[in-house]
Amino acid sequence: MNMPIMSRPEAVAPTLPFVREAVRRRMLAVAYQIGGLIDFQPHHRIPGTEGGILLMERNLLVMCTSQFRPLGWDLAEDICLRHGLDILLLRFDAYQATFDICMHSRGSWLSHYHGWSADGELWFVPHVDDGSHYVRAGRYGLLFTDHPPFANARQREAGFAAGCPWDTAREVRA
Repeated sequence: MNMPIMSRPEAVAPTLPFVREAVRRRMLAVAYQIGGLIDFQPHHRIPGTEGGILLMERNLLVMCTSQFRPLGWDLAEDICLRHGLDILLLRFDAYQATFDICMHSRGSWLSHYHGWSADGELWFVPHVDDGSHYVRAGRYGLLFTDHPPFANARQREAGFAAGCPWDTAREVRA
């Protein structure tokens, strides 16, 4: 797959730092798994989104960073509120990928979520099952629910394995 060369933003437009290609591939895999029309260069219309992917039909901007929490929240939250987009911020360190979610209809962040999948559906599930919301990536964007998409711990773990749309063994060599 050919990736377009990204130009640097204007000096006045704050952006997340550029990330390694392995992290960008993970972001692309999540965007393809969610589906819909994809804009690979949303920065032409929305300042500060360099390196992000806009899923236009889902009203969702997928961004990624290797920074520690809460770095990046201020920029993403500004984009979320100003443009009415939901933000899915993939955070990747050497061991795992987690997601932070900012919904334009809410004023707070959901953090430390993991991808979960079963029967072709993608969900974002909290790291700890503490009564936090579950988020489904559907055809109308991100949808909240209080009910988990699994019935027991075994289904929870199986969904985490299926929710990883990339080969982690290959990424170690990259």
